[in-house]
Amino acid sequence: MSATRATDTVFAVAPAPVWRLLWLWVPMLAVAALIVATTLQSAQRTPHELGLTLPFLAVLTAVLSAAYFRRRIQLQGRDLEVGSTFYRKRVAVDALQLDQARVVDLAEHGSLKPVIKTNGYGMPGFLSGHYRMRDRRKAFCLLTDASRVLYLPLRDGSVLMLSPEKPRDLLAALQALAAPGRTH
Repeated sequence: MSATRATDTVFAVAPAPVWRLLWLWVPMLAVAALIVATTLQSAQRTPHELGLTLPFLAVLTAVLSAAYFRRRIQLQGRDLEVGSTFYRKRVAVDALQLDQARVVDLAEHGSLKPVIKTNGYGMPGFLSGHYRMRDRRKAFCLLTDASRVLYLPLRDGSVLMLSPEKPRDLLAALQALAAPGRTH
């Protein structure tokens, strides 16, 4: 048990600016203003309806804002665990194709960009959760900085796309962890 604890390592996620939350807050404020305006102008609606709707919107906005800050990349024993917003992915290091892993800039490698959100949380410059790549492969993403993305293909054909603060350090740690288990 202590051998597993000795290999637990947390890798910092590349920071994502707080101003990106404007992509959440501005639409929520617009919805709240629209609800207030239509409720006050309608004879069929009562202002009491606002007593349920506006607090619900406030709580929803608070939960989505708090989720934005939930990001973690950690090596636990021989597993890579990624937590992001409402999503979590745990992958055995042996399931990674580290010989094909690389650090990429998505502006230069547009073919590697996740394009279809299947079950995720996203806004411009921030992707979290499950996506599809251009070539239809599944991808689990924690992307906060598209200029330094660690692209990790898995043996099952899917992909992990991560934005650690130091992607080369994470890749080196994964390669070092996989080295003793290699049979080649």
